[in-house]
Amino acid sequence: MKYHLVTLGCAKNTVDSMRLERALRNGRHLAVSTPEAADLLLVNTCGFIDAAKDESVDVVRQLDEQRRPDQKLYVIGCMTQIAEDEVRAAVPRVDLTFGAEAWDEIAASLGPANASYDIPQPLAASMSPLLMMPGAPSAYLKISDGCDRPCTFCIIPTIKGRMHSDSTDRLIDEARWLATSGVKELALVAQDSTAYGEDRGERDGLATLLERIAEAVPEVPWLRLMYAYPGRVTTRLAETMARLPNVVPYLDMPLQHGSDAVLHRMKRPSLRVARQSIEAVRTAMPDVVLRTTFIVGYPGETEAEFRELLAFVDEQRFDHIGAFTYSPQPGTPAALEGGQVSERVKQHRYGRLMELAQGIAQEKNREMVGREVDILVESEAPAQSEGGGGPVVVGRTYRDAPEVDGLALLKGEYPQGAMVRARVDGALPYDLLCSPI
Repeated sequence: MKYHLVTLGCAKNTVDSMRLERALRNGRHLAVSTPEAADLLLVNTCGFIDAAKDESVDVVRQLDEQRRPDQKLYVIGCMTQIAEDEVRAAVPRVDLTFGAEAWDEIAASLGPANASYDIPQPLAASMSPLLMMPGAPSAYLKISDGCDRPCTFCIIPTIKGRMHSDSTDRLIDEARWLATSGVKELALVAQDSTAYGEDRGERDGLATLLERIAEAVPEVPWLRLMYAYPGRVTTRLAETMARLPNVVPYLDMPLQHGSDAVLHRMKRPSLRVARQSIEAVRTAMPDVVLRTTFIVGYPGETEAEFRELLAFVDEQRFDHIGAFTYSPQPGTPAALEGGQVSERVKQHRYGRLMELAQGIAQEKNREMVGREVDILVESEAPAQSEGGGGPVVVGRTYRDAPEVDGLALLKGEYPQGAMVRARVDGALPYDLLCSPI
């Protein structure tokens, strides 16, 4: 059977789709790049916030309206785990729905593997990049799933259940397979990466895992750590990151707010704990790049509390900031709280926060001008720069995570996956302008 898979949502969903694709290919099913060529349409949904649910339903509805009578449509993943009835109500003609982490059940629903059909080995090798993220040669490595944290705004524990770590040996095997496929960057992701191994009684399990992976794939120059939980960033973890040559000095640590009162209502760690984690990382890696995420408009958020958030951002000067306006999720404690903030106020505060974040990001980029950097080329082909400046390729420095941070625009023609030494010539609010050395 030929299938076309659409993945929505976060990096963890991308990894789920990778594993689903492996289960389907083990069943001798073949991926195709367009819906028109498929026998089966699959949508891996996101149910984290209302906007993600709306997008998921819109994509499913569009595929349903355009599909042929002989095409099947499966809807899977986080949204169907918690809101299958909403999907069915919006698009009644969906053939089957599956929840999160159901890749083996999905493959089994298509019947036994056709042993007479085998994927020729050269083709199998050429298919490997399809399992990576957009902008290969980077890939996500999901080290655990689920979450035990009590955050009042988050539906993830309901969707994914208790935190469960993946096998270290299996993760090393997957890292080696991805390295063999040509990956130059592995981004380690989880709902809470710093909890890795806790369900097995391990202490500092993430630091140990980093050591094992770094040793197993020395040919992968960039190992990147995402979704660290404040207070779980130990001195050993920070020092391990600093010591390992292929772990980039970059950490994504979602903090969610900058007011202790709001953090208390969210059941999140205090600013004292957050500052301790930030200090541990910056002490071990003075050139570390810090990314974080904030929620504005949480129930009861006052103007004074929001100004505390702005002051905290101005104090810490984070390199990258992502922000969301609060969206109440049924089944979470925050959805039942009083003091819901109006949408107009949420959007106004969001704009003020992002204006501050953009100014800091541009300052950080200006500090890079004149420095030498390594650039990982992502674009498949060069483009012509405006004003007849010659060809330009798009890539990233270690300072920018795939899909969420800025880019490096590099003069010249280089293949996708090349690692090019360059000099930073100019700075935009989020991107760098570079020339090869």
